[in-house]
Amino acid sequence: MRKDTKIAAAVFAAIPLAILSASTAMAWAIAHGAPMRWRILFRLLCHGIPSRCLTLWDVPMPICARCTAIYAGLFAGLMLFLIVRKGSEIVFRWSAIAAAMLIALDGVTQATGLRESTNGLRIATGLLAGFFFGMWVLCAIETAPRERSQRLDAV
Repeated sequence: MRKDTKIAAAVFAAIPLAILSASTAMAWAIAHGAPMRWRILFRLLCHGIPSRCLTLWDVPMPICARCTAIYAGLFAGLMLFLIVRKGSEIVFRWSAIAAAMLIALDGVTQATGLRESTNGLRIATGLLAGFFFGMWVLCAIETAPRERSQRLDAV
């Protein structure tokens, strides 16, 4: 496995872990007396509508079920690629695009009033999108042409 891939995996894995850990810690803090308004810190990442969030300690997490699943799926996809170390960049790319389209379809049909989405569906679509995006990113880095790294070594 290329050094670039290992570095990218470490950086990309740290991001969802930090967000999920902070979200869990925030729910715990609110459950133990912190004000609910602290959830606003997460508004840059997610809408955080309480009815669309998973609950921990009877408190809605500050990020919605779909975002929680995206971050968990991203981490899982990154880790699985590190274990398997192979795959088709094109297949992962199109799988990520298809999963993103499923999220869009779910959002559009809900926004237009055709139906109400559920947290189960939000979790499923989020996991798929995060998973395939993680696999795609590392596969793209791993299979990228080596010319650029050779040029950098020459400098």
